Amino acid sequence: MNMVRFLIYASKILVVFILLGCSCTPTPSPDTNSEGIQPIWGTKLPGKSGIYNYGLIGLPVFNGKILFHSTYFTNIDAEDNRIHALDMKTGEIVWTFPSIYKKENSMYFGGVPYLFNEYIVTKMPKSGITLPYDRLICVNLNTGNEVWIKSFNESNSYNVNYDHVLGDNSEFYFFQQTNTNAVLYKGDVISGDISILLNIHATPPNNYCRTSSELILYKNTGNNKDYIYFGGLESIIDDSDDYSLYLYKIDITNKIVEEKIEIFKSSDYDFPINHNILVGNKIYFTAGRMFSCYNITSNTIDWTYKSTESYNYMTNNLVVNDGVVFLYGDNRYVGLDANTGKKLYQGDIQCGNANAFNGYVYVIARDAKLYILDIKTGKTLHRIICPEEYTSRTGFNTYCKPQVYDDKLYVFGNYHAYCYEAVPKEE
Repeated sequence: MNMVRFLIYASKILVVFILLGCSCTPTPSPDTNSEGIQPIWGTKLPGKSGIYNYGLIGLPVFNGKILFHSTYFTNIDAEDNRIHALDMKTGEIVWTFPSIYKKENSMYFGGVPYLFNEYIVTKMPKSGITLPYDRLICVNLNTGNEVWIKSFNESNSYNVNYDHVLGDNSEFYFFQQTNTNAVLYKGDVISGDISILLNIHATPPNNYCRTSSELILYKNTGNNKDYIYFGGLESIIDDSDDYSLYLYKIDITNKIVEEKIEIFKSSDYDFPINHNILVGNKIYFTAGRMFSCYNITSNTIDWTYKSTESYNYMTNNLVVNDGVVFLYGDNRYVGLDANTGKKLYQGDIQCGNANAFNGYVYVIARDAKLYILDIKTGKTLHRIICPEEYTSRTGFNTYCKPQVYDDKLYVFGNYHAYCYEAVPKEE
């Protein structure tokens, strides 16, 4: 009997020794409970199309339809780039725009659109040698037909970091870029009429300025003025390694730059203000390894958080929800208290993209899986494997900005659009 007990004990020790001695990182089985969570529906986009670009960031919705984007890359310096309107309940494709691909009029949906009633206005950057200029297009979301399209000169089609269109009722705003300055436009959704609202030039001795972040529209009911805030930079063209970062405040009522809030001077051209979010009267923004909260009411920086970690652990993307600023990057995520900037937690998920709703963070990771986190604690609640993983060895696409409407989560892989429960139960 003692010998039997000894053998059982020895075998347990041997198992523990083997497990502790193994230097491999175990790979979770794809049939675990969390990874086994299945979508409500999954729709293969038509033809050989795949989702590779940012497309319509945020997956906008209208009248029970959600918009997805696809690209079929060709070898003829053009892209078969389209918008698909899917029924939110069934995933059925209701319409596709354009319905027929034409090389001489190829599309490139890469920006943040503006929706007004049944119309969507989005900006398309120049695409290769086929279309060497930016365009602005309006599509009717009931019919999937083009309403109007505008083209810009090559000299006014320099790179804009965020092809962002924002608006108020039927009016909308967007930026174009020249080789020296940023140009703010104003337009009308219904007519398609556009005009220059303001040319923004650098302050001497600087002779170059450009936008670098999303746009924020802030309506100040106290003084009956409307403002646009955005991050930008100014430099001397011949010395572009030394530049100043600003948060611009544009009075669009009187068409003036009311204020430029200087954030800091930098010698690293890759780290301008690249993301900003408005929550209440506060703008949260990132610039490389620095993160700040700007108070619109007091016109002050409430707090600044600076990371001292290496470039590989930089978290220069952000979402804000439920009192937490969630920062994420290629190898790390960090949670900050939105009121104080105090660090709450950090984790090591390799984040490709993320969004936050109702106290949850939805992360598309670089391992092509979908993670659902508690934004208060940073704890991982679910890890979901993409159904594409079983066949094509791909997964959820990191260009995807997850979106939640009501109690449903919408995401995409390389070739499919998916709908999940926003907070799925374990199977």
